[in-house]
Amino acid sequence: MNFMTVAWSNLRRNPVRSILTGLSLVVSAATLTVVIGLDKGYSSAVNSELVESTGVHMYITKEGCPIEAASVIAQGGLSPLFVEEELVERVQTHPNVDAVLPFKLFTVTVEDGSRTDIFMGVTPEIQRVRPDWQFASGGWFESEYSVILGAEIAQIEGLEIGDVTYSEEFDREFNVSGILERNYGQDDATIFLPLATAQRLVQREGRLSAIALKLTDISLMDQSRNELRAMIPADSNVLGSRELGDGILQFYSSTRVIMFIMVVIAFVISVFGIVNTMLMAVLERRREIAYLKCVGAGKTDILKLITFETFAICVAGSLLGAFIGLAVSPYFGNFMRSLLVAYVPSGSIAQPSLSIALLAFLSCTLIGVVCSLYPAFRASKIVPMEVLRNE
Repeated sequence: MNFMTVAWSNLRRNPVRSILTGLSLVVSAATLTVVIGLDKGYSSAVNSELVESTGVHMYITKEGCPIEAASVIAQGGLSPLFVEEELVERVQTHPNVDAVLPFKLFTVTVEDGSRTDIFMGVTPEIQRVRPDWQFASGGWFESEYSVILGAEIAQIEGLEIGDVTYSEEFDREFNVSGILERNYGQDDATIFLPLATAQRLVQREGRLSAIALKLTDISLMDQSRNELRAMIPADSNVLGSRELGDGILQFYSSTRVIMFIMVVIAFVISVFGIVNTMLMAVLERRREIAYLKCVGAGKTDILKLITFETFAICVAGSLLGAFIGLAVSPYFGNFMRSLLVAYVPSGSIAQPSLSIALLAFLSCTLIGVVCSLYPAFRASKIVPMEVLRNE
């Protein structure tokens, strides 16, 4: 008995039903591939841009909700939380602090909402704290209303060293004194200003978004954190760069839950589709299965036959869905970028890979085969005498 030949013949009897069942697995595999790719990509981008590539080991922030502090540091915004600038001199005296970077970070959105510019007020210490902060052309601020542009914003605006750019929000012209090398991070889309100028533009003189610290010896991070907490007011806090990334990911947790609920719904649809298809196939072929038993087919043979039919549908649908998921993940990443409010990485949010596609393929195939066990068991229990007598 050639099980594969018989199974293929049975599937061709009702091709529309077989295709629809396979499409449910296509949706499940594609959804799982996209969701895992987005989840992995966003987490990786946050850790890369906010933890691994910044050169910052700690932040001094205002005591309060750590998630809000993380959002202000990462994405800007005029939060009621602020750090007094006088703390800079105090923390500089700590023996394990190598560099101190006070900064003011805020965003400006145009009236129609089509664009949001990121502004960051900094001091020369940024060149010591940030290893990837390098000039492609030009140099440091020439005046209080000079700006240094990230590579992407300079390219979009078509600006070069010495050009003048006008800000409608502040009704002021700024002279471009420097353009940074592309580092594929948030800096590429950031407009840098002298710290005092940034504070004055948003009426926050003497107030900082946070203070970034680079340590001499990171093995003493816990000890340094405790000592720094003792040096600053009780209403301030010392936040590690890893905690910053975790805070941003807490914002993302609700989005992650919604995405995985979509995966569960897709799987439920696939399960009911497969069970329904195979049960219908069994009920329609009761007489055929009875004849097979009459000519020597045992329960194991019937189980194999139904399982092979389901396996063929599962392999085809899951394989196609996994590859579709790989292809569309970048497009969903761009769509997701427009919906994020906590932090939008400059790099790609989606990170599709063959390992993710393989995981989706194996998961969907396994679930499909498991779903075939009940219809196969029902088919194996058919009693030939009862079927032939009744028909």
